Amino acid sequence: MSSPPRRASPTLVALGVLVALVAVLLLWQQPWSSGDSTSPSVDDSELDVRLRSQLTQAAAATDAASWSAAFGPDGAPVGAASWEAREALGVADVDLALVSVGAAPDREDGTRSAIVRVSWDVREDAVLGPAAESTATVAARVRPSTRSEAVEVLGFEPRGDGSASDPVPLWLSGEVAIDDTSSALVVTVAAGDGPGIPAAAALTATGAAQVSALTGSTARVAVIVPSSGESAAAILGRGSEGLGRVAGVATTVAGAGVPVVVLNPAEFERMDPRGRQIVVTHELTHAMTGGVGTAAPTWLVEGFADWVALHDDTAPLATSAGDLLAQVARSGPPEALPTDDDLAGPTSGPAYQGAWLSLVVLGREDGGDAAVREVYREVVAGTPVEQALAGVGTSVAELTAQWRDYLVYSASTVS
Repeated sequence: MSSPPRRASPTLVALGVLVALVAVLLLWQQPWSSGDSTSPSVDDSELDVRLRSQLTQAAAATDAASWSAAFGPDGAPVGAASWEAREALGVADVDLALVSVGAAPDREDGTRSAIVRVSWDVREDAVLGPAAESTATVAARVRPSTRSEAVEVLGFEPRGDGSASDPVPLWLSGEVAIDDTSSALVVTVAAGDGPGIPAAAALTATGAAQVSALTGSTARVAVIVPSSGESAAAILGRGSEGLGRVAGVATTVAGAGVPVVVLNPAEFERMDPRGRQIVVTHELTHAMTGGVGTAAPTWLVEGFADWVALHDDTAPLATSAGDLLAQVARSGPPEALPTDDDLAGPTSGPAYQGAWLSLVVLGREDGGDAAVREVYREVVAGTPVEQALAGVGTSVAELTAQWRDYLVYSASTVS
């Protein structure tokens, strides 16, 4: 006789129902999947279209919120900083156009390069002066968002696709702070971590006063102080090669109506206070006296900038011109004043010292400081150097001979 079938207990039935419900929930929510937190909601095929749409949105923005929204959720801080910089620098009528997008991520953070053409105007009352409409083609770092159906725009840099790169506009380079307390404007650009140059405002005030005292110039210029060497290179349009040992550059930048000096914090970290001041005064001399973009001989332009920067320096000649004098002691003086090639590259130190001492000799032999200033002003204004030297009673040949004699004598007296 067979036994009657057993019925499942109510407890076992309830447990089975609970397990089934948990399985259904797991299949629905898939917690093992990273879809909601890390998977992009914009795939590669849509990225180009979506980014174009966001750039169009940014170009049409009339307030900080709509501008920042066009940078995506993670890019919003970059958008907010650039909007504030736009306002501070008087930028207007911005247009952003996508040129191309990298086919795949090229960095470990999952970003890729998107080439963007930027154009903008500046207001008449802009702090860096009125300027013509400006354009720049740069690279944006982008990636699909994992938080929304957007492309994250995470920053800008010189393009690295092998094409000549424009400098990254100041207003797209990071948070901007402006110090207008001295005759030279100081614009600090904070982009990520970096030491910056804490004493930049004081160095600028001293340097501008030195240039004005010796040359009479009160020209309006700006000193750009990035937070890092990488940021300085980007503002100057330099790519991965960076600035090397260049501590400062006097130049022009798009959207600025005045000459600017861009300082390199990476190099300033290695320098003592004296060296920092010499660099700032040297570059301000270029910017304040017409040395930016001039066709004047390089030895005169660079020599004059050091002549101003070192005019009241109390360091011995062995400190200021030791490399050149050691070279003269070994091999004799150079046959001619420094050439452009002599003044280029990482071994140009002795040539710079020689250019400076040529103007020291000019002042000693042919009319003092006034003669040096007159020759420089005349040549920068377009007068041939030989004619300008004749105006103070000398010539290139005579100055060169006096300079060579001075180098030999100085080398023999410096231990």
